Amino acid sequence: MRKRRWMICAALVCLAMACGGCADKKKEANTAVIEGDDIKEYSSGTDTSRDTEKDADYDDSVGGLARTLSIPTSVSVDIPVENCGTLESASIKASEIKTPDADKMYTKKFTMGSIGAEDRETILKSIFDEEDGVFEYPYDMKDSVTQEQRDELFAHRGADVDYSKDYFIGKIDGVEYILYFYDLSWISDEGFSIQLAVTDPVPEDMADKGATFTEYTSWDPAELITANEGNPSDVQTDESNMSGMDEDAGMVKALDYMDKWGFNDVVPTSQSELYRQYSDEYGEVVGYEKDGYSVTFQASVNGQPLYQPDAFGIDTISNQKNAEDSGSFSAEKYYYTEQSTYSIAFTGEKLTGFTCTWPMKSAGDIQDAGTLITWDSAVTSLKGVMESHFADYTGYNSVEFNDVRLTYFRIKTGDGEYEAIPVYSFAQLDSDHSDTYPIQLVLIDARDGSEVSMVQDEARFLNRPQMSCIFGCVIVHVCLTTESVHKYN
Repeated sequence: MRKRRWMICAALVCLAMACGGCADKKKEANTAVIEGDDIKEYSSGTDTSRDTEKDADYDDSVGGLARTLSIPTSVSVDIPVENCGTLESASIKASEIKTPDADKMYTKKFTMGSIGAEDRETILKSIFDEEDGVFEYPYDMKDSVTQEQRDELFAHRGADVDYSKDYFIGKIDGVEYILYFYDLSWISDEGFSIQLAVTDPVPEDMADKGATFTEYTSWDPAELITANEGNPSDVQTDESNMSGMDEDAGMVKALDYMDKWGFNDVVPTSQSELYRQYSDEYGEVVGYEKDGYSVTFQASVNGQPLYQPDAFGIDTISNQKNAEDSGSFSAEKYYYTEQSTYSIAFTGEKLTGFTCTWPMKSAGDIQDAGTLITWDSAVTSLKGVMESHFADYTGYNSVEFNDVRLTYFRIKTGDGEYEAIPVYSFAQLDSDHSDTYPIQLVLIDARDGSEVSMVQDEARFLNRPQMSCIFGCVIVHVCLTTESVHKYN
């Protein structure tokens, strides 16, 4: 338990800086994509928003797939609900239909799962400075390891390393970091995180205010202080970004890190400013300053991010747990869409944290998905699967699909094997949650109009922890992901 508690606490700093999801400061990042070995311009999709009272509103100026497949800019249409269990009404009411900024779509195969010793070796050697070496970190001595002991580790360059272990130490640009791997046996995800081996010292002016430790976060301390009825002016030190970088420069630096380490097939999905925060022994913030940026990347296909919703709140999945006594259902068979995400944070001087969950390993080049079904065909398919989707299990009387998109979704094709395919996604979002937490979700295969099943193997999830949210609104999928190492590919 001590190991698990330390990992979670250590991850929270990185998590907070990576998951600034509840803060307004977090911005959608649509500037560039790492595709293979190249950095290219990237746009998240066609902005097709427009309110309408008509069933569907089309914009002749829209090009690409939206034009080819006759996808409207917005839609408001009723869906028949005969023989759909408790449903009394259903509709598609979306003021924006998200479509890829592309002329065609593809399929791509991946593997995903446990990170073995060979994978760990590749990751470690890709990230840590080669000239300084990689060493197993003495976890049992974590709280008492001295700088002299760390120096002794680095003095043994070329020493044998057991890459099956979890904790390692190395240097990035001459600065010491601990990299630790975790799996489903002690956290709810597969992945790894990097943290500074030595905490930054507290400056004298902050020590005079009572500060005893320093941490980095993408949460705006002023907002947190205000929420706790404090006075941000009492602790504010500098509102300018001390890194000397603007948002564009911060994105370029994040892309440089990802490219240097060989993480490919990823796109940036959010960016926020990084805060250096000083707190006293009771955890109260006594000062802070902006210094650097936090950028999150996600897995992608041809420059377009995968749709990776958290499926635990989907009604037709969660409500089926009520039927387990009948022997007709096992909740663990359902595909809970592990979120493959990378999150990186850095100041003007150094990296401060990096976390990857569910790294995806490419299993081949992208393939042309062929001719896709039109919007009208997708809606017809949706109407055709409503009965089978909702007849047995639903806790709702009404469904309103208010988040609609043509996107990529990862399906399971074998043990640890997955394929990203184009789908029409019809989701209902609770107004209090982001677009990654639908309460209803129907996926239509954009290649043939069939429903994409979310059922997968039962054994994989039998012992999986079911609670992934702790400490208020901080989501502990332990910091956020995407596609794995270039050499790992």
